[in-house]
Amino acid sequence: MLRVAIGRAAALVPLLLIATFTAFLLLQMTATDPAVVRLGENASDEAYAAFRHEIGVDRPLLVQYGSWLAGAVRGDLGVSWSNSASVTDLLTNRMPATFSIALGALVVGLVIGLPVGIAAGIRAGRSADSLLTAGASLGQAVPSFWLALLFVAYVAMKTSLFPATGYVPISEGVGSWLLSITLPSVALGAAAAGAFARQTRAGYVRVLHEPYIRTAVAGGLARRRILWRTALRNAAIPVVTTVAGTAAVLVGGAVIVEQVFALPGLGQLVLNAIHNGDMPVVLGFVALMALLMALVQFVLDLTYALVDPRVRAG
Repeated sequence: MLRVAIGRAAALVPLLLIATFTAFLLLQMTATDPAVVRLGENASDEAYAAFRHEIGVDRPLLVQYGSWLAGAVRGDLGVSWSNSASVTDLLTNRMPATFSIALGALVVGLVIGLPVGIAAGIRAGRSADSLLTAGASLGQAVPSFWLALLFVAYVAMKTSLFPATGYVPISEGVGSWLLSITLPSVALGAAAAGAFARQTRAGYVRVLHEPYIRTAVAGGLARRRILWRTALRNAAIPVVTTVAGTAAVLVGGAVIVEQVFALPGLGQLVLNAIHNGDMPVVLGFVALMALLMALVQFVLDLTYALVDPRVRAG
């Protein structure tokens, strides 16, 4: 495991460099002047020049990026050009809402997708399989933002069971927190549930045709044990990959869904930063997402080792 951790840490370096430098170059192509955003349109040319010198945008591009990177290595992501707030504080304050939605969506995907996939895989080729697979495909195809709009209009507004907007921190009550993230999590988790169901079904269909399953059946092993222990463990290996990849994607999806529910997450922060040309905030967000991807990959490797004995042996 130590070798895996060292390898993932080493792979993170080029990932961070490529992701943040690409974002840096893309921001250079925008026409937004952070000095005008910060000082307004009526400031003097001298004030504009002083502010540009203060934030360092009058220096060569590589020097600007190198300066940011040197601070990021030390754990300093800089300050926002829009309001002089610490980028680390801005991201930290917005992460709970976004990550709560993403985590809730992952739970929704697993709770719905895995049982549906198992039921379809066990009944492969029957009418129940076709119905469940069609439902999974529909859930995967429906855009999360459109589903979120439907939830706001027909669930939150008409029933008042769930809030249409806003986020309640978990520190203010678990029940209120759950109510505030339920609709966003379901809207975002529907596609994940469809993906998990289809992958689980495919894994079950493949595993149930393996020779060792036929041997277990011929040997008189109980069907329940075959389906829920032997088959499930082996069918779960490709599902783990899907879950890990989806977990990172859900964070990006949460950035969009939270706009519909007016949640104070990373989405509004980053969109405003891009609009204002606030490079430290955008680069900090990109670095955060790259770290998240590396963490997900690391957890995936550990999970593989737990699920598949061949990985541990290797």
